[in-house]
Amino acid sequence: MKNVAAMFSIVLATLVVWSSPNVSRAQQKAASVVGVVAAIDVNTRSATINTDSGASLLIKTDDDTVCLRIPAGEKSLSKAAPIKFAELAIGDRVLGHGTKTDQNFMAQRLIVMPASEVAKKREHDLEDWKQRGIGGVVRELNPQKGEITLELRGAGAGARIVVETTKATLRRYVAGSLSFEDAQPGTFAALRLGDQLRALGNKSSDARTFAAEQIVSGTFRTIGVTVTEVDQQTGEIKATTLDQKKPIAIAVNKESSLRRISPAVATAIAQKAKAEAAKPANTPAATPQTQKPAVIDVQHMIDALPTVPVTDIKSGDVLAVTGAVQKDESRLVAIKLAAGVDLVLKALAPAPGKTQLVRLSAGLPTVFDFSVIPIN
Repeated sequence: MKNVAAMFSIVLATLVVWSSPNVSRAQQKAASVVGVVAAIDVNTRSATINTDSGASLLIKTDDDTVCLRIPAGEKSLSKAAPIKFAELAIGDRVLGHGTKTDQNFMAQRLIVMPASEVAKKREHDLEDWKQRGIGGVVRELNPQKGEITLELRGAGAGARIVVETTKATLRRYVAGSLSFEDAQPGTFAALRLGDQLRALGNKSSDARTFAAEQIVSGTFRTIGVTVTEVDQQTGEIKATTLDQKKPIAIAVNKESSLRRISPAVATAIAQKAKAEAAKPANTPAATPQTQKPAVIDVQHMIDALPTVPVTDIKSGDVLAVTGAVQKDESRLVAIKLAAGVDLVLKALAPAPGKTQLVRLSAGLPTVFDFSVIPIN
């Protein structure tokens, strides 16, 4: 899951040094672009790429353009092999080195990583994150030491570990995507208490500290909503919030996962919520730290359900929706959606004359306050 774009930056630095001595100083200071090939015109020897910054750019080549292919994971040009422009394919990642004008880019060199190689690298990196990654919620921040106290999710849930960031590359999730490759460069100052965070690195021998190499984090919120309308063409859901009855637009994209809670799972979630609420307030079992395993159990229950298409959502459905916090609170790009929340609320409803024991947050039981980051 290491960032391919970062690897390309290293290759670029090597590329400049590797340039022919006949290349002028102006050429050596030429611009560079990194992205994925979206379209190819062999006749004009040009390609349209979607850059890592989110823009669309036309790359032009000529007889003097050097095209090189490198295997996934390589950080230098020692194993680069010359290729023809016609060998490019949609989905390849490219680093272009040349001159940019307006929306066009004249390439002196193209460094190409084939889509198949990118897929292999992604699989390797995902396995690396599973083996050497941790995830959790930010509980304390120490800017002076560059340290983060993380409350773990997944393996070792509830325990805390100090994450050392001085040698780490920091990134932030963008709205609507949990892809590391979509994440933007971040800073320690951008971190907030309550952020969800994943880190790649190594634990100390006593498992009290974690030396991070890469960190990706984001600020997320989970809300309960009642659906008022579904636009099947755009996948946008119009709804009102359960707690304040405010209108909100929920965008569903290809990255969003949508599941429907079954009656059996709704009963199990309600039982979890009631069990947590019944714990005495003065016992260690009721502390926020030990409440997390119940939250994680609920997350696993929902994640184990089959996904459903947005066409399955109807007016009147009650959803739990999780997405990255945005400035515009009237809109949320969904990362996770769970329909059938009304079944849970019904199972939690107190008998006539009885008080509500389960605390609701944003109109939802607190067991819905689960993480959206992948859990190992």
